[in-house]
Amino acid sequence: MPKWSFSPGTLDAQQTTPLVNDGVMYLTAAHSRIYAVDAHTGRQIWGYVHPVEEGTVRKMCCDAGNRGAALYGDMVYFTTNDAHVVALKAATGEVVWDTTVGDWKLGQTMTVAPLVVKGKIVVGLSGAEFPTRLWVEALDAETGKEVWRRYTIPGDGEKGVETWGSVDAAMHGGGSTWITGSYDPNIDTVFWGTGNPNPDWDGVPRPGDNLYSNSTLALDPATGTLKYYFQYTPHDVWDFDGVNEVVLADIDGKKPWLHGDRNGFLYAIDRTNGRFVYGSPISQINWMTGFTEDGRPIVNKAKFPAYGKESKDICPASEGGKWWNPMSYDPQRKVVVVPSREICTDILTAPEKEVDGHTRWGVERLGWNKGHGQLVAFDATTGKKTWTVDLPSPFMGGVMTTASGLTFTGTPEGEFKAYDTGTGKELWSYQTGSGIVGSPSTFVVDGKQYVAVPSGFGGWVGWATIGRDGGAPHN
Repeated sequence: MPKWSFSPGTLDAQQTTPLVNDGVMYLTAAHSRIYAVDAHTGRQIWGYVHPVEEGTVRKMCCDAGNRGAALYGDMVYFTTNDAHVVALKAATGEVVWDTTVGDWKLGQTMTVAPLVVKGKIVVGLSGAEFPTRLWVEALDAETGKEVWRRYTIPGDGEKGVETWGSVDAAMHGGGSTWITGSYDPNIDTVFWGTGNPNPDWDGVPRPGDNLYSNSTLALDPATGTLKYYFQYTPHDVWDFDGVNEVVLADIDGKKPWLHGDRNGFLYAIDRTNGRFVYGSPISQINWMTGFTEDGRPIVNKAKFPAYGKESKDICPASEGGKWWNPMSYDPQRKVVVVPSREICTDILTAPEKEVDGHTRWGVERLGWNKGHGQLVAFDATTGKKTWTVDLPSPFMGGVMTTASGLTFTGTPEGEFKAYDTGTGKELWSYQTGSGIVGSPSTFVVDGKQYVAVPSGFGGWVGWATIGRDGGAPHN
């Protein structure tokens, strides 16, 4: 039974992950809002609504959501849809500083939760649907001043620009950074994912691997210098993106990062050097036929989109495999639980003009074939699947695993579910009243443990044609 509920007073995608510190919950909401709530009662302590410039939301691909806040010292930080980073006093909500990071008129918007690293607030941008060039940025936590900026696409004269065919293609190459990275203090490295190249589906204007799109970058947190990287999908023409979170795991003396990708694979990459360990299928895959020794995909030419000829039944679709919703790793059981969708697509690409501030998808027609949602568990040591749960719709909530062997996640129908992490058996379900696209968190107040989950549907719904009767877990 619910303890309490809190309404942020706005519709659309509620994509936050609630944070709790000293009995106070901090949560962001769609349309650039943030609240402090008494975690004992759900009573609002303060709220702040950022005055977003008119027209901003029309420059956003997939709704006006926000994925969460960050706490550091006596302040709380969050990003806004019009590409500001705002620092507020955690006790009162008073604004301490407000820094503009990007130009929303060019499609440079923000939904990302900040990452705090050694006195810096590290953030990333959305917008690779536009012909722009994106980056990761670190700001001084006390002043909001820029410390460093790392573009994800190399510029003129920089190593990697030759992988774009031309400097102009690189300078408009996308590479967004809209999912929060991870920091490993033992090797003093920030790991941050990068998104698709632009145009999304048309690879003709950008021949080559298109570095460093669809990659995880290992960065020096002091300077933003690139140490090494791993690219999941070179020359992406399926809009697979690569921006998803990296989970830092210590497994039997090895130190991989774990990454579930929209290209359909769960990856383990050695985080000390960026070398490929394994790639295990999450969902049906036919766009490639295997890996080279260093983890480069071998592309199936029959599933490579082109002008004038529709490529049929490409698996997975851009929403398939693992979408942005976070997976979770249980270090005691060495199990990774991945929210997924089993869905394929038809693609017909087409040339599209490059115009600043206007989307450039490079596609004439997209069709989604019937599919279903699934929750997939893996042995993190080997990458072997251990169980799968099928449902008619995708699991669109983030996943949280706990030390007690529970896995929590939510569905578009509003069901918040608990599973046994070891077996995939459903233990209970609670109807929240709206679709779940955010991430649960757990906290303790007055000596009792609770789970908080945001409920409020929105975001990209290109999968709307999918549907299949669900079933029990299968091994």
